[in-house]
Amino acid sequence: MTAFQALLTGADGGPAGTPVSAHFFGSQLAVDAPGVTVDVGQLIVSVGGVDGPELFLNWLDGQGRQASLKPLAADDIAIVLNEAPAALQPQLQRLWNERQRNRRQVSGWLAALTGAGVVAAALLWWQGGNAIGALAGLIPLSTEKQLGELALAQVRAQGGIVEKGAAQQTVQDIGQQLTAGSRYSYRWLVKNDESVNAFAMPGGIIVVHTGLLRQAADPGELAGVLAHEVQHVEQRHSLRQMISSLGWGALVGVTIGDISAVAAMLAHQAGTLYFSRDMEEEADRLGLLALRRAQIRPDGMLRFFQKLDDKDQAKVPGWISSHPQTAARAQQIRSLIAATPCPACRPLSSSHWQGMKAALPPTAK
Repeated sequence: MTAFQALLTGADGGPAGTPVSAHFFGSQLAVDAPGVTVDVGQLIVSVGGVDGPELFLNWLDGQGRQASLKPLAADDIAIVLNEAPAALQPQLQRLWNERQRNRRQVSGWLAALTGAGVVAAALLWWQGGNAIGALAGLIPLSTEKQLGELALAQVRAQGGIVEKGAAQQTVQDIGQQLTAGSRYSYRWLVKNDESVNAFAMPGGIIVVHTGLLRQAADPGELAGVLAHEVQHVEQRHSLRQMISSLGWGALVGVTIGDISAVAAMLAHQAGTLYFSRDMEEEADRLGLLALRRAQIRPDGMLRFFQKLDDKDQAKVPGWISSHPQTAARAQQIRSLIAATPCPACRPLSSSHWQGMKAALPPTAK
């Protein structure tokens, strides 16, 4: 098999990454230095890149820590695409082909000139999700956080937001285990609302409805939901979906950091963002990876999905409508869990769980 050059992060490649040589043989991925071998069934593929295409092969090492291998050049990516074993090809081809289709739809960049002390920024004329992601990549975290705060203000105006107490503490304790080392400083909130819903807002704001807390049978099920929602933040899905509906004038403002003009547009968005199937599947895959990294048994995510799927959907419109569930998606989660066993993972416990359940407000009669 032909070797390709890559940057190894984690699994002894260090947090900054180490240049390595790697190759496939049989059903294994071998990293020649520092001598890492990974079964391809444990790999999760992700793609990205604004200035050029990027491909990542992600896995967990023997201690449950995340590792990532990024082919360095176009020729190296081509080797991976052409020589990866059959078991890895469905992930590779679907994600890579989708990225290439979206990239061809990008029309270009429009640049604004500087003037009168105002620094203008590039504006992307886009068609397709990848180009929206490229624009999202231009927005600094500080601006993303401001956008999330504006969205949160609209949610607060609707009433029912809880920022302390047993329910909020339980959500926060579990959520913090899933976000250790993140570039975001997460905020965990509860909303007194009996719909079975949870949602993520830009900048690291996660809101969980009391109806969902009531529905979760144990901490593992709640962890599965939170792991999924966290990935909507980490992959900037929430940001991308918001900016895709803001319009040209607002996009200019957001790109250069002026978000005052978009506040009124956010009132209808928080909690109702609809994510594409690709985004949902990515949040599932990387959410499962986050659960394993935290050494939490990942079957809670599947159990909660199946529970909602088995119920009358008219009774649980929130999470079902904004997180479309299909039998195929449930099967994919089941397959991912089976393909990547985690011997170190344990059922999650919470000292606040029973107190949280008892403290939930009574349901309306």
